[in-house]
Amino acid sequence: MTKQLPSSENTVSLSFKMLYVLGILMIVDGHIGTFDYLDLGGLLRYQNYHIAIFMFASGYFLNLKRSYSEFFARKTQRLLLPLYLWNLFYGLLCWYLNNYHEFSLGGDLSLNNLLLAPITDGHQFIYNMASWFIVPLFLVQTISFLLLKPFAEITEEKSQSRISIVFFIISLLLACICVPHAVDNQGARNLLLAFYRTIYFMPAFALGYCYRYFIEKHDTINTPTYFFIILSIISCLEVLFPNYNHIPSWLDFINEPMLVIYAISLSSIMFWVRVSKILSPIIEKSGSLMYCANHTFDIMMHHFLGFMCIKFIFCEISPNSQSILSKIKSDIWYYPFPLSEEQCGWIYISISIVIALITGFTFRKIYAKLGNKLRKN
Repeated sequence: MTKQLPSSENTVSLSFKMLYVLGILMIVDGHIGTFDYLDLGGLLRYQNYHIAIFMFASGYFLNLKRSYSEFFARKTQRLLLPLYLWNLFYGLLCWYLNNYHEFSLGGDLSLNNLLLAPITDGHQFIYNMASWFIVPLFLVQTISFLLLKPFAEITEEKSQSRISIVFFIISLLLACICVPHAVDNQGARNLLLAFYRTIYFMPAFALGYCYRYFIEKHDTINTPTYFFIILSIISCLEVLFPNYNHIPSWLDFINEPMLVIYAISLSSIMFWVRVSKILSPIIEKSGSLMYCANHTFDIMMHHFLGFMCIKFIFCEISPNSQSILSKIKSDIWYYPFPLSEEQCGWIYISISIVIALITGFTFRKIYAKLGNKLRKN
């Protein structure tokens, strides 16, 4: 029999499930590049916070009760092992398409691209480029666990609140000092970039941890006032600092103070946290949305594969199929539209998510069957 969560825990769980759905929708939508259905007319630009949403949620659910060995085993199994297995899969796919079907996407099937590039780059085989953030996620979780584990036995609520506040402040200050120097790296794909990516995401993770132990119990402002305050802050900062926009994967241009950039991005996360609370009853009644929430890793890893499948379908029904096909084979950012972009954008988003989920489900089944056979033998 399934254990029922207390109502308060169930509400939190549903809220974060909804936050996962919104976050992954933004990531998939943002990779098409022309729609941004949820950015409120450009006020909440995805790339400034959509990946950080998952860091925030990870910080909220950080479990310090696990032992060191249990923590590292779990994170290796759930993050690093799938990352490298899928990197091998997409490396082989890239090699096959480039050598036998006249594609020119992705890098060579080399030891560097198979072993080192997932850490220093993440875009080596193109089709799985969205997985670049898995290594920073692993490193952020690891660093945070090592820093906070010694305080795990403290049960006093005030002490935990203070620890979470200090953790957030230190993370924010460290990021504000270090991340601007990422510009000097000029987007070079090396271990230094992995360091900058990790430091960049620390404040979002720390905010999630701080939200759990301090902010959440004070999050009682009525919704209209809450939204007015958050959106007013973001609007004012964007007017005063119009060049705040940046790309987290490369961090090769930081044109405004980091404190401003974090004020905008973290405020955007808090906006969507409240939206998720409001929408949480929807996901409780929707099995499909719940499945998406529980399998965001699949969507993150495979939605470019879904995009490619849709592109070939559109290519087949287009009168200019040969011209479109040559572009598809050489430009991952080219998207053919049989009608207008506005009419077809949702097709890319919805079908690519379905294909990504089917891909993840299929390979898990194959992996389970192979595992059972090996155990029997």
